[in-house]
Amino acid sequence: MFELIDVNDLASLAKIIDGNLTGENKRFQYITTDSRRINRDTLFLALLGEKYDGNDFCETAIEAGARAYISTKEIINHSGIVVEDTYLALLKMARYQQQQVNPKTLAITGSNGKTTLKEMVAHILDEQESIKTKDNENNQFGIPFTVLRLKPETRFLVLECGARKLGDFDLISEYLKFDVLAITNINNSHIEIFENQTNIIRTKTKLLDGLRVGGSFIDGAFEDWGTSDKLMEMNQTFRVNVHHNLERDSDTKPLTENWNCTVVSGQEEGSLPGFFGLSFQQTLSSSSKRFQSPKKMNLGPRHNCHNALLAILAARELGVKCSESIERMCEFKIPLTNRYFLEYIGQHLLINDTYNANPESFTSTINDLATNASYPKNKVLIIGDMLELGQYSEDEHAKILQQAISLPNLKAIFVKGEQFKNLISTAKKKDKSSQFEKIHILHKNEDFPLSLLSDLLDQESVILIKGSMMMNMEEYVDLLKNNLL
Repeated sequence: MFELIDVNDLASLAKIIDGNLTGENKRFQYITTDSRRINRDTLFLALLGEKYDGNDFCETAIEAGARAYISTKEIINHSGIVVEDTYLALLKMARYQQQQVNPKTLAITGSNGKTTLKEMVAHILDEQESIKTKDNENNQFGIPFTVLRLKPETRFLVLECGARKLGDFDLISEYLKFDVLAITNINNSHIEIFENQTNIIRTKTKLLDGLRVGGSFIDGAFEDWGTSDKLMEMNQTFRVNVHHNLERDSDTKPLTENWNCTVVSGQEEGSLPGFFGLSFQQTLSSSSKRFQSPKKMNLGPRHNCHNALLAILAARELGVKCSESIERMCEFKIPLTNRYFLEYIGQHLLINDTYNANPESFTSTINDLATNASYPKNKVLIIGDMLELGQYSEDEHAKILQQAISLPNLKAIFVKGEQFKNLISTAKKKDKSSQFEKIHILHKNEDFPLSLLSDLLDQESVILIKGSMMMNMEEYVDLLKNNLL
């Protein structure tokens, strides 16, 4: 349910959404897409979703007391607005709301890290003056709904933009405008749906069409200034480019800044791992500038140092000085609603990364296990399949398994899912070496070999639990918490 600024009658709204008013020009206060949330001041918007058609609920909404409706079909003897497409009507209302308020707007997309970056930027900005995407409302419907939450006093709008198929951002970038676009990274996440990485890149970068004249593109995905050095391979240095003046018709020469963020110190004594002291360096033409975090930042996994750099640069483009953003990031805490948790179970450190998994996030997490000196030495992995990888699935699972097997001080790997299971079964037939002795295949959660795990955990260890959401890996988190304490 939302309110449009200075719009409270059907005739005014019809002009905004290019619709035809039928019946009486009634007044209203709220607009909703949920026929169960109707009162006498409410207008019902009949959206068409993947599993429902809002047109089927128009009469129900009117019977419940709705003042009027917005639909592609006219309802005889009832006031309403008829449009060609109710989703376009939603976008036109969002465009109107954004134009009325004109907040500094940041759009965030990428394969991983969108939610974390959104939370970081929102932390830096004044929460009283900003609106950010709520929960998982980051799809083609959630994005305009977030814009429609704008109030006249809102200064900043932070949009998390997720895509599930090619073309999801075509209309978003046509109707909404951004002052800053940040792309966290690009990888094979959901590649089975997109078919290839070219389509993933085409979809994410479509948001560039929504960038205002004079806007900035913060590129965490396509850095090409020098090959990855040893520090990057060890997750010690993270690089980002900031592009200005990208307008095709502009006579102004494009300008690119190179930024890097280097981990200069690690864990705070007596705390969970995940605290990092960071150094930031800007390179522009022949000049450079350096910033240092006054104290360590609580970032969780090491790859969030990359997100911290992105957040500081995004806030800078929105008007916050780098030095101020760095200070505020030192007070940042990973939200409890985040998808990555560090906690101790007895003497053992548990990494709960069960929300989702793709090749890049898996690689990053395993790299962190290999290089983060603040983690316990001994390692146990409980991992599940990565889904929606299509034709790349076998190769990507093989790479992750080989990377996991190569971890130093590895005690065991427990795997769940057909992809890992088939890969290991085939590999064991071809290779009789001892490298597979530490791998155990899981079938049902209730059959987890707790006694074996207890024997393996005779010393302080780090335990990683990770897999795609549909693998229900969180059940192993509960199992360990209930049986290892």
